[in-house]
Amino acid sequence: MFDQHLYKQKLATSWLGRSFYFFEEIPSTNSYCKTIKMEEGLHGAAFLTDYQTGGRGQHKRKWETSKKQNLTFSLVFCPQRKDGFILLTLACALAVLEAINDLEGLQAKLKWPNDVLVDSKKLCGILTETQFTGNQLEKIIIGIGLNVNQSKFPASLDDYATSIALEKGSPLDRETLLANIFLKLEKRFHQWENYNPRLPRSINKHMIGFGKWTRLSVNGEMLDGKHKFLGIDGTGKLLTLDKDLELNTYTYEQVRVFL
Repeated sequence: MFDQHLYKQKLATSWLGRSFYFFEEIPSTNSYCKTIKMEEGLHGAAFLTDYQTGGRGQHKRKWETSKKQNLTFSLVFCPQRKDGFILLTLACALAVLEAINDLEGLQAKLKWPNDVLVDSKKLCGILTETQFTGNQLEKIIIGIGLNVNQSKFPASLDDYATSIALEKGSPLDRETLLANIFLKLEKRFHQWENYNPRLPRSINKHMIGFGKWTRLSVNGEMLDGKHKFLGIDGTGKLLTLDKDLELNTYTYEQVRVFL
């Protein structure tokens, strides 16, 4: 079981993850966060479960996870900034990547729009959802599933998924890892909220295909020819250059990148 006492000992953030809620089992931490009313002190709160029975990923895919092996959690934010939510999602992915790369022998990369990979296999997925009251943003919910100590995956995922333990060859302390992720993310969140240009530059540096000529699928249709992947702009939109040197901008819902 996740050791909350050890986690609190290791946590070095000022505010992120200080409010912490643990569930042994829950259908979905994101779904649970949708039901809570925002109160003072919930900004930056973390909701973690040892087993998620109905986890969801991008495009309504099911996120499968083993009991007591991984990090499956949601973060709740009520930011001053009201735009650039995909950039915030990528900031979370970057924080996870940075914590993984602190571990000896691992080198993670970001895959558009928000996956974290090691050796072309998926380690982490992120699902961001917004909740409004009328036209007013109430909260942003960011769900993160990180494969930490899982040793086996369904046959259908064996060639596509991995865990930190499989890559390192030994299990890992989840509590220390989570505390380090939150420390990295607190810094990146401040950069996001203050429109700091260092954030997209840092993300681009770790993005698979950055600076290369790639194939693009836009709204489900493959575009002709190759397009240079220029990374993301200050809002998190994807930038490409076509063969006529025309700059194009896409939202994450529109475009998929193929090397």
